[in-house]
Amino acid sequence: MTEPFVSILMLVHNAPRFAELAIRGVHQRTPQRHELVVLDNASDAVTENLLRRLARDGFIDKLVRLDYNSFFAEGNNRAAAVADPEATHYLLLNSDVDIRSNQWLGRLLAVHRRGMTGYGVAPDPLRVDGYCLLIDADVYRSHPLDEEHQWFWSVTKMQAAALREGLSVQGYAKHEAFLHHFGGRSGSGFKDARGMHVPRSEVERWFDGHVPQVLDRRKDGSVPTSVGFLARARRKLARLAARRE
Repeated sequence: MTEPFVSILMLVHNAPRFAELAIRGVHQRTPQRHELVVLDNASDAVTENLLRRLARDGFIDKLVRLDYNSFFAEGNNRAAAVADPEATHYLLLNSDVDIRSNQWLGRLLAVHRRGMTGYGVAPDPLRVDGYCLLIDADVYRSHPLDEEHQWFWSVTKMQAAALREGLSVQGYAKHEAFLHHFGGRSGSGFKDARGMHVPRSEVERWFDGHVPQVLDRRKDGSVPTSVGFLARARRKLARLAARRE
């Protein structure tokens, strides 16, 4: 069996403190064969200088800078385009994560089946989140992120297409011992992204009755609520409350 070679794709837009934590975490806690490709989505000068320094010091294998914010879909597609052609897998990794264990990637590789495996599960409709998502490289190339949905719906649409073709899509709802996702640390620029508002009926058509596998369901079959999803829900409620004041 070929040893996995994972090309980790990380997009950065400002939030230098979190980006440095994530980049150093990859460097220090990833014993598997890998490369780190960082795409800088038009960050401010402080973040740009930080990324250049981390690349110079060997923490980043490939650094790409854009003069505009390409958002999630295009950014990951562009990062994948410069990944090592020998990579067996890509891993989409947000730049606002804290990697807490040397087993964070090994745990995903150990259970991975052809398709997609990740940390984080979102409900209604049930889907695997995109902040730490392992994908076979050839699967990604045949199912690139749809840039008409510049933010999170692009990864939902991609996994739905994979499920329809009989590929595996699976994820852990609980993963705090391995990786923590802070969420929302790059600001609110994503609000201008295309394709943010998708009717539930359209998402259901994407999945066509297929459902991702939750690897850590409770004995009663229920899905644990991920910490990352709870944090995002709390922030949304806080924003709604602020608008009412």
